[in-house]
Amino acid sequence: MKQLKFILATIFVGLGFLSFMNDSQVPAIGLKIGDRAPVIQTTLLQGESFELDSLKGKMVILNFWASYDAPSRMNNYQLNQIHSNYQNVQFHKGQDLEVVSISLDRFQYPLELAIQQDETVHFMHICDFLGIDGPIARTFDVDRPVNLLSDGSGRILAKDSSLAKIEKSLAFLARY
Repeated sequence: MKQLKFILATIFVGLGFLSFMNDSQVPAIGLKIGDRAPVIQTTLLQGESFELDSLKGKMVILNFWASYDAPSRMNNYQLNQIHSNYQNVQFHKGQDLEVVSISLDRFQYPLELAIQQDETVHFMHICDFLGIDGPIARTFDVDRPVNLLSDGSGRILAKDSSLAKIEKSLAFLARY
């Protein structure tokens, strides 16, 4: 029974990828699989300006997380592993992998401590210190930690509170 569910899930995921791989239509901006991710224009924690569109051509994981959330802290370890495995990989519709870490924190010190402890200093970190009430969280309809994967054209390929679907999607699209 588990094998049948796995096979059916694989077929549906494959059909989902194939349904928008031909670029015959310009995707709508939205939050559904196949939509273009909404625009992000902000400042990184280090003070540099950031635009999500500057990462066109790359696979991007948008990691919405919080320093006070135990599951998202545990995900940071796995996110480091995924980034290490795929950072220089050629994908279908994307080359290399970038992680944009968007914190839902309200306080700076716990966030900076978590970034150091979780060894995620090499990610692009964004935080407006407004939690789920911030403009980016509202734009992406985020009320708890979640991960989104977008391809080189900015289309959303996967969305998951853990990183399981994200990692499976990367493995599926990787060209070694």
